[in-house]
This record gives sequence, structure tokens and C-alpha cells, in this order.
Amino acid sequence: MNEAIAQNKILLLEDDVHLRRGISLALELHHFEVHQASHGQEGLALLEHIAPDLILSDINMPVMNGLEFFKQLRRNPTWTQIPFIFLTGNDATQDIQAGHELGVEDYITKPIQTENLLRIINARLLRSAEIKAFYLNEAFLQTVMVLANTIEGKDRYTHGHVERVAQYALWFGEALDWSEAEMWGVQYGARLHDIGKITIPDHILNKPGPLTPEEWEMIKEHPSEGARIIGEISLLKEALPYIRSHHERWDSAGYPDGLSGIDIPVEGRMLAIVDVFDALTTERPYRAALSIDEAKEYIVTKAGIEFDPSLVSVFADIVEQKIRPYLAD
Repeated sequence: MNEAIAQNKILLLEDDVHLRRGISLALELHHFEVHQASHGQEGLALLEHIAPDLILSDINMPVMNGLEFFKQLRRNPTWTQIPFIFLTGNDATQDIQAGHELGVEDYITKPIQTENLLRIINARLLRSAEIKAFYLNEAFLQTVMVLANTIEGKDRYTHGHVERVAQYALWFGEALDWSEAEMWGVQYGARLHDIGKITIPDHILNKPGPLTPEEWEMIKEHPSEGARIIGEISLLKEALPYIRSHHERWDSAGYPDGLSGIDIPVEGRMLAIVDVFDALTTERPYRAALSIDEAKEYIVTKAGIEFDPSLVSVFADIVEQKIRPYLAD
């Protein structure tokens, strides 16, 4: 059985003082911090001063029973996400049904066995933590998307580039069987790969004609500038190889570090392919967009020169299975 995370707070509502103390002792022995109440009104009063990680409540209590307590709980937005478990007797089918109708899914029947109690509480806390982590990641991703779209807005020639590159990169990661954690890195890295362009003056970034050598040198600084900016944000460290290395080339002719072959991080090698493919299939002021077949052919012919040959073969399949139908919609 997994031990509970140290000092998780439990709010326990139970009118039977002996049972309440017994449950509290069992939980405290397993490193929970327990706050006790004998009925719903006491529980609501405690919630004004503590923020429990989970609530464990009897149904049949004086003054305010568990069902009414749960209704009051869900009327306050601050408390709606707290995991909730009912304590009930074996013969309390009507109470269980009433709880189900309110949205309570977890029950522990009396008499209570410590092993069962801890197993259910730990499972519920784990589920709650996973949900919180998901929404935190989603909120963080939304922030990243806003930032990426702001950067993209500086370059009027690349509208939609960020979203397309991110989608292609996600398909690439799936094809490479990358883990969930690695896929979050794809999300951040693909969307922020050009963040260094924020340091480039708009008149250079949007120049319709050829760049001067000095202007081109400024453009070539955007990967290292982007890595410098993002390097200060610990939560985005997985994005760094995408940002810094997506303009490196297999033959060492890329920038900013002149890396070659497998010395280039695989994230940069992968993103280099999808970044160039999207650029080729997008109309620019100095050239028309290539067709999907023409862009794919370019990528294939540059395998072992600009791009990692093993990744090019994977990408060729992605073009046919994912990108062609996507662009046809």
C-alpha cells in the first residue's frame, strides 16, 4: 500500500466521538493532519480557517447532516474542488443514492477498516493531484500560446506558422513514441521556437526584399536569444533544445552553434524538419508556396545534408498519413 503524502490535511466530520477519534488516530499515524467536526455547521466553520486536501464526512449527523453539508460546500467556489468521501452504514442505501444524485462517488462503509480507509483516501488524493496537474499544464500551455502568438504577430509573413509547426511536431513525437512528459516539451518548444525574434527590429523581420549581411546576422541570433530568454524560466527547460537548435544542420552548416549529426539534440533535429516544411508550403513575399509533394521532395533530398536521415523517413510517412489530410481540410 502506498503511504500518504506527508501532512495532507483531512477534514473529518463524524458525530460519534469514539469513532471520530479512532479514525483521526489512524490517519495521524499515517502522517495526515486531521481536523475534526461533529456536524456540518462545525465543518463549515473550520473551512473558514483551513484548506483541507480531502473531506471525510458521515451522512447522519445532528444539527446539519452530511448531505446538507455537501450542498453548502458546493455553493462556495473555493471549496468545490475539494475531494469528498462519505462515511455510511451498510444498510444506508437511500443515503448513498441521495449522495450519488448530488455527485458524490466515493463511500466508505462502517465498520471502518484502517487498510480500506487508507487505500480509498490515497487513491482519491492521487486522482485529485492528477487532475490538478492536468489543469495546471493546460493553464501554462494557454499562457505559452498567448506568448507565442504575440511573437508571431511581429512577423506578418508567418501567420499560423506556430500552430502548424506545433501540430506537425506533436504528430512527429507520437510517431517516435515519446512519453507524455516529452510531449509536453513538444508543446512548449514548438510554440516558442521563434521567441527570440522578439529581439529583432520589425523593419528587419518584415523586410520584403533581400537582407543585408548585417541584417542576416541579426536574424541568425534569434535561436540563442530565445534560449537566453527561456533559460530563465525553470518550467520551460524542456523547450530549450527546440528553441536553440532548430536551425542547426546535419552537415554542421547551421546556426547558432554549428553542431552536426547526432550532436544536435533530437528535439532540434525534429523541429528543423517541420519548421522548414511549413515555411516551404507557406507563401512568402519573395516566392510562392510549394506544393506538399514539392516540399516533401525537398526534405527527402536534403536528408544527410540538412536533416537527420532517420527522422526524414519518419516524417515522410507523417506527411502522407497526417499532414496531407490536415492541409486538405
